Amino acid sequence: MTHFNARLAAAVCAALLAPLAAQAQTTAQTVGTRGTTTANTTTSGWTSSNWYDDRWYVTPLIGYTWADDMRHADSGMNYGIAVGKPISPNFNIELRALYEKLDGFAGGVGDYKNWTVGIDGQWFPLGRTGWDNRLRLNPYLVAGIGGINDKNNFRNATSFMANVGAGVVWPISDSFRLVADIRYRFDDNRDKINRGRDDNFGEWVGTIGVQIPFGPMTPVAQPVRVAAPMTPPPAPVMPVAPAPAPRPVVPAPVPVPAPMPAAAAPAPAPQPITRSAEISADGMFGFDSAELSAAGRTRIEQAVNGLRGQGITNVTGVKVVGHTDPLGAADYNQRLSEARANSVKSFLSTLGIPAGVISATGAGESQPKITEADCRAKGAKNQSQMVACLAPDRRVELSVTGTGARP
Repeated sequence: MTHFNARLAAAVCAALLAPLAAQAQTTAQTVGTRGTTTANTTTSGWTSSNWYDDRWYVTPLIGYTWADDMRHADSGMNYGIAVGKPISPNFNIELRALYEKLDGFAGGVGDYKNWTVGIDGQWFPLGRTGWDNRLRLNPYLVAGIGGINDKNNFRNATSFMANVGAGVVWPISDSFRLVADIRYRFDDNRDKINRGRDDNFGEWVGTIGVQIPFGPMTPVAQPVRVAAPMTPPPAPVMPVAPAPAPRPVVPAPVPVPAPMPAAAAPAPAPQPITRSAEISADGMFGFDSAELSAAGRTRIEQAVNGLRGQGITNVTGVKVVGHTDPLGAADYNQRLSEARANSVKSFLSTLGIPAGVISATGAGESQPKITEADCRAKGAKNQSQMVACLAPDRRVELSVTGTGARP
């Protein structure tokens, strides 16, 4: 490979990575606001149409390297690992390490034992948005840069490496995916390994692997549920008494002074009104976190406005209770529910509710709406299905007391 081809390969990698990185930044900013936009309509957080799987993942790899003829070595197997993360529906960033052993020809420089480490950008032209599309076959283009260490019986050299290629991801389930790709690799070490040759190695590298995501998937947001007000029973129907018979005419009595009117009774004090709301905790907090998300703040504000719309004009007391599902240790779930309830309490004080009338407690996993046994009876077989089934347990309950006109 000539110096011109080396510069061309590097330029192709840079040209592919630069626009993909710019697209990823723009898409990430757009996706980052979609929870707030959706919350102003019917739900808060990610809907089933704009959802995508943004979990970190690890991919063990095995493959084959077609050696450059100028190595004077046979092609051979390679082994490696990759760690990456989707940063938008169309773009992944991935760190990848690969080891290969190429058996040298008899009388040559011996076997090659090469290591490559690089960072790759993967572009998915079809996109990956939509809950119903999460198990769809996804082709991608890839470009990357990094370093390569070439070692044989006589020399050991490290230099620049670049690769470009294409591949496909086949999601078998929500827990693992099959990945395969083929890349052309530019290796800038040839003039250091084969002294006297001012040139570079160019080789094809193919790999397949099993991609394993970390943790549960981000759930699809659900609408805020506000408890309906109690409807008072209808007033009883009283029978109408018959008109009295006319009285005989009698002489008019002697007029007497009319008594002084009695003082009007004071108006009764307004009776306290209590309303309750239940808010799903999915999407309100980050995974394993008590920090409120933008979607969570929007849900709480909607719930408070809904309660005020039911007749409470002067809030005199608010009770916040946090709940978790039974997954994990009970004492940890108790602490997490208390921390989340206190986060909601802090945000309520920014909505004009005095902090002194707000109490926050955590119930942990002690008051479930659905149990693990119920979920297994409904067909939940793996961790992700169990997490989705137990969503009703992850909630925050508000009980607001105040005075005002009853609706």
